[in-house]
Amino acid sequence: MQNLDQSEKQKIRLIGLAAQMVLENGGETYRVEETAMRMAGGLGLSDVNVVAFPTSIFVNVDGRSRIRRITRRGTNTSRLARINDVSRRVERGELSADQAEAELTAIAADPGWRLVTLVIAYGVSAASFSLLFGGTLGSVAAALLAGMLIQAIQPLFAHVSMGTLLFNFCGGFIGALLCQIASHAVTYGDVNAAIIGAIMPMLTGLLMTTAVRDTMYGDLISGIARAVEALLLAACVALGVFVGLKMAVMLGGLPL
Repeated sequence: MQNLDQSEKQKIRLIGLAAQMVLENGGETYRVEETAMRMAGGLGLSDVNVVAFPTSIFVNVDGRSRIRRITRRGTNTSRLARINDVSRRVERGELSADQAEAELTAIAADPGWRLVTLVIAYGVSAASFSLLFGGTLGSVAAALLAGMLIQAIQPLFAHVSMGTLLFNFCGGFIGALLCQIASHAVTYGDVNAAIIGAIMPMLTGLLMTTAVRDTMYGDLISGIARAVEALLLAACVALGVFVGLKMAVMLGGLPL
């Protein structure tokens, strides 16, 4: 009987872990609950109830409950695809609880892309947005450099309380200030296009899309919470740009 209890505890822990990882990597609320229910069915559990919110997950299996607190959120579609694959294989009976737990642990431990790759990707993305908004070659180059610097400082905020908010503020500040200073040193064309390109990858379009999808699926609390989070993050970027522009004026009378 004790072995059975331990097995049930492991399965509940596994369901909670999978749901937590989906939520931490940008999955919608319905996807979190669907993943947990699929794994529960594949593990032979019945009478399962899963409730997910942006900051917590509640799992109840036949009177046994587990609560997981979510303190870190982001977007990693690669991890979501891998977690989804594990849940489907568990549902089909291709993975045991031990095997599934090992795979989920490996996914969680995967550091992902190297910082150098992310810096280059952010810079290219920023340059592309600058070009999209009518920037000249000089604006594209300024957005590229500003974007690379913004992504380079991101790890400094990874383990800081309110790190995402601070990073968005600092990113907007650096993007605006650097592009303005560059325009004062070398006249390169449209400064606004360079600033817009530098900050666009930080904006929360995907998070707002997730909020709308949650609302459409009936998860009203999650939808509203995600929408407020998206607006708050965007406001931090805007505030950073404003402070950066004002700082540029104070440093040398640079024109806005």
